[in-house]
Amino acid sequence: MNKKLIVGITAPGSVILIAGQLRYFKDLGYQTYLMAPNHERVVDYCRNEGCVHLPVDLEREISLLKDLKALYQVIRHLRKVKPDVVNFGTPKVSLLGMIAAKLLGVKNRIYTCRGFRFEHETGMKKAILVGMEKITARFAHKIICISNSVRELGLDNGIFSAAQSLVIHKGSSNGIDLERFNPNQINAADSADLRKQLGNDESHFVFGFVGRLIDRKGIKELYEAFANLYRDNDKLKLLIVGPVEESQISDLSLISNMQQHPGILLVGTQSNVPLYLSVMDVFCLPAWWEGFGNVSVQAAAMGLPVIATDVTGSKDAVSKDYNGLLVMPKSVSALQNAMYLLYQNEEKRQELGRNGVVWATNFDSKMIWNEMDALYKLK
Repeated sequence: MNKKLIVGITAPGSVILIAGQLRYFKDLGYQTYLMAPNHERVVDYCRNEGCVHLPVDLEREISLLKDLKALYQVIRHLRKVKPDVVNFGTPKVSLLGMIAAKLLGVKNRIYTCRGFRFEHETGMKKAILVGMEKITARFAHKIICISNSVRELGLDNGIFSAAQSLVIHKGSSNGIDLERFNPNQINAADSADLRKQLGNDESHFVFGFVGRLIDRKGIKELYEAFANLYRDNDKLKLLIVGPVEESQISDLSLISNMQQHPGILLVGTQSNVPLYLSVMDVFCLPAWWEGFGNVSVQAAAMGLPVIATDVTGSKDAVSKDYNGLLVMPKSVSALQNAMYLLYQNEEKRQELGRNGVVWATNFDSKMIWNEMDALYKLK
């Protein structure tokens, strides 16, 4: 009989973190399920990947009554499906899912640790978040850390043991679709059309960013560094792809400043990310911390030099001075200097870009999924 696999995520937007994964396991013969909120993006994902949706009402923040209700829903789904394997990633669904799976005797319980929210918290909130992570880890029999630096942070804080935790290959929770993120797959005419739509021509030099517009992605530093460079060179452009999440931006005037800046292009969420990467010259991700900087590897696969930060998760996605530069987090000057360096030095840009295509081959999705399959078969 085919094994039953339940994967769980807390937020609908996290479907991008498991793209292709449940289709792959269905093709291997698993009966696949996705435990996630009832949302259009989740419904679309399940339809496209051929998995069954198990709806749960989940709140990202701590909410005792809502969390108890969600725990009941999780238990009800687990009792009905009787899975052989659960793999929960993102904190809330992982906490509730591991508690429920342990209570119901699910044999193979895997927690995909995508990073720690407590890393930049203090006081009681940090203590609560650390406690939640320890409970989740206690009830999991294996923990996949999506980067070596996330694993080191977990070990340093006593979240889990070395024997219980692992990193698959060089990291990433889902790997990269190297067929999709391949510069040779992009039609040159499509890139030219996009440049024209954006108001760019061959004389423009384009820095790029892809991700959620939130404080911890370093968008304020990126805006200020770019604005400083633009004052001396109005042929520079900053192309920003991704949604604005106002709840996670401390000063919303930053967004209006970006919208009004003549050199900044905010294009929102885009389905064809490789096409937008194809019109960039340098990719920037000045995050304060990451679980793993997937988008840095996607940019590398497209042949772009990368500027990232020397912090948890982010530093694992870039091979320092081989395919990109690592700078101090929250430092406008360090970011600005790196941007200026790569703008000026075409030879360096080309070298880092060529190396990035090689570096990205370490993160092929199928390599990650094959190792997951091996873990799923352990019990």
